[in-house]
This record gives sequence, C-alpha cells and structure tokens, in this order.
Amino acid sequence: MSNGDFRDQRIIVTGASSGIGAALARGFAAAGGHVALVARRRERLAVLASELSGGPGKGVVVEADLTEADSAGRVVAEAEAGLGGRIDVLVNNAGIGDYGAFPGTSLADIERMMTLNMNAVVRLTHAVLPGMIQRRRGHILSIASTAAFQPTPHMAVYGATKAFVLSFSMGIWAEVRKKGVGVTCVCPGPVETEFFDRGGFESRKGDFSRVAMSPERVAAEAIWALRGRRTVYVPGWKNKVGAVMQRFAPMRTVTRITGKVLGPK
Repeated sequence: MSNGDFRDQRIIVTGASSGIGAALARGFAAAGGHVALVARRRERLAVLASELSGGPGKGVVVEADLTEADSAGRVVAEAEAGLGGRIDVLVNNAGIGDYGAFPGTSLADIERMMTLNMNAVVRLTHAVLPGMIQRRRGHILSIASTAAFQPTPHMAVYGATKAFVLSFSMGIWAEVRKKGVGVTCVCPGPVETEFFDRGGFESRKGDFSRVAMSPERVAAEAIWALRGRRTVYVPGWKNKVGAVMQRFAPMRTVTRITGKVLGPK
C-alpha cells in the first residue's frame, strides 16, 4: 500500500454487521478494496455486501462466531476463496463489552468477551501474518479503545482486554516492521453504535452518547492511520489529550478518577 490505495486489496473486516465495522467496510470498498464481511448476522452482512458491490470494490459474506476455537482458520479460508487470493489487510474490529461491578457479572459472559476481544484477534492474526511476511506486504489493523490506557473500574475486564489488544499490536509491530508488514492499533473513545444497547451499558448510554464520535468518523480516521502506517492512533482531540494526560499521574490516582467517571449514577 505504498500509494495509500486499496484498489483490488483483499481485506477481512470482523464485526462488519454494524457500527465501526460496517463503516470500515464501506470505506475500504469505496477505495476499491474487496472486503470479506465477517459477523454472526448473515442477513445484515448480505445487505451490506450488496451495497458494496455496486461500487469500485465488492463485499462477500463470511458468517462466523469468532468465539468458536476453529473459526479463525475457516474465516480466512472462506475469505480467500471468496475474494480470489491471499489476504492483504486484516481488520480486527469485532468486540463486546460489559458494564457493572465485576463480582455481579456472569462468568460465562466475561469469558465470552475475553475470547472474542483477545483470542479471536490472536487467532486471526496468527492465520494471516506468515503469508504477509512471506510476500513482504500486508497490514493488521486492530480496533482497541481509550480504555486500553488505564484500568477501568466498572468495566474492568473490558478495559483489560483492550489493553491486551494494544500491547499485542505493538509487540507484533516491533517484530514485523522491517518485514514489509504494517501494524496499526486504533483506540477510539465512545462511539455511536449498538455497543451501548447491551452489556449493562444501558444505564449510562446517555452519558457516553454525549461524548461519542460517529462510526463513520472513527472509520475514516482509522483508514487514514492505516494508510500512514501509524502504530497507535487515537481519534478525536479530547481522546488524545486524555490518553496523554493519564501518563503523568500515578496509576492509583488515575484509576480512582476513572472509577468516579465510570461509576454508576
């Protein structure tokens, strides 16, 4: 992608049925990319694939539950078959969250979130990265969160999973940066998506929505960061300031402040 163009690039976007994922798929397809749309909701994916195929790019549907242990290999195989070649860009966007005190949260829900937010990212990256290194081209784009920069009381496990995505991304970046492969981790703040309609966030949806960015803006900035081969990128100036400022205070202080901001009302 030396010229910043995605024309005829083969791209996997997970979590593509709505929100940031759907906006990313539209952005890549508008730039000429061919996108494998990955999510559980086939009907939504089919509608989006039809929309994308009317432009310079195209979309193919790959229905999958990424919490299943064998899903990554199948997703990559189906995407490559549908797109007609090896994957050039992997977008790890699929994720879920929860809100509330940790002891009162279902352990099954917690483990599902950990599997989707972390294991699926590792499995998919592991599936496509060797081929990218061999061809000396490709890019991994992972969507984390500003929650990755500090502990997040009342969203303790979610924040920890996003910290994992950030740390994993930077570690892989250091390994492959001289091998022709780029790694970018984008860390948005609240986004106007279905994310806040479940997982206990309903009680704070209004608070988060007031400071939320549109998925289209986040997607546009993520694609810009990918084109520029940025390593870590935070969309929105307020989010950038917050990500930087927390570095200058002790972690206990940052955690107490974050707990007050995120606490139930």
